[in-house]
Amino acid sequence: MQNTTAPPREHLHALRGEMRELIRAGGDWEAFALKVFRFQCSYNLAYGEFVRLRGIEPASVTDVADIPFLPVEIFQSHWVSVLEEGASVDRIFQSSGTTGQRRSQHAVDDLDWYDEVAWTGFERCMDASVNRKILALLPGYRAESSLIHMVRSFMDKCGQSDLDSWFFMGEADQLQARLDELASEPVMVIGVTHALLAWADAMKDRNRPVHPDVEIIETGGMKGHGPERIRAEVHAALRSLTPSGRIGSEYGMTELLSQAWSQGEGRFVSPPWMQVRLGALNDPGRWVEPGRQGRIHVVDLANLSSCAFLATSDIGRQHPDNTFEVLGRFDHAEVRGCNLLTLE
Repeated sequence: MQNTTAPPREHLHALRGEMRELIRAGGDWEAFALKVFRFQCSYNLAYGEFVRLRGIEPASVTDVADIPFLPVEIFQSHWVSVLEEGASVDRIFQSSGTTGQRRSQHAVDDLDWYDEVAWTGFERCMDASVNRKILALLPGYRAESSLIHMVRSFMDKCGQSDLDSWFFMGEADQLQARLDELASEPVMVIGVTHALLAWADAMKDRNRPVHPDVEIIETGGMKGHGPERIRAEVHAALRSLTPSGRIGSEYGMTELLSQAWSQGEGRFVSPPWMQVRLGALNDPGRWVEPGRQGRIHVVDLANLSSCAFLATSDIGRQHPDNTFEVLGRFDHAEVRGCNLLTLE
């Protein structure tokens, strides 16, 4: 089943071309997912071994529901890529974490592809526009964070220059000063939850809005900055920051190339190449019906060079319209920069 010789990069290029056409014109995503599954079984040694140990013959799989989903924790200990270990790649993203925790590492061979997919998904799910300036409130994130790279690429797409000057490491007064300078322009602030809460607290006595046209996107995560808070409580505390009172959210992680987005109320939508399925908490081989809690599994077909079928450490609930909520994490899972808001 496995082929220890890495495929030519032209093979990845061809798959990306096929996916671009699916994004542009639509088509059979299920058939494409099965093609990606067999490709990754053949060339991704970690994933191929995982499938073999499950006793599954890739050629016999004819439904995405029957594909084995690789636990994201494998990225902490294995090279998860269709390229041979040590191959030249554009970037290795690393997860956040506290001292002593093992970090996930995700080798990305083509950053232009990452940027293209991330912006296309953002544009579709959030009705995003290059006419809005983006500011980032992301203290604690390192340069090797996929979130930092994504936000920088969005800023670049919006025509912003001197990108470092648009990042704020918790300086509420400096962030507010920049917003005051941009009072005549629409803006968006993308921030980690604990920093947004601190900003809202610092601005609570301000006698005018923080900005007349600002959107707020929280990326989740308290990162040890106080107790986890339920989503309704977090969004209630942040509503004072935006005239609309709506707080958006982002759901993504180091091991994925794509993101899901919420325009409010914590209900996430994903682009067509990113599908979410809920696995039973007490039976990893069974899917749960809409409305029930389960472990979030993600099909991320943009993840062509690593693994497109991942079982996360997040608990969620899916709705009949295919939107989903993130409710928390398994007790054994380390807390890091995904959307970690506790059960309402």
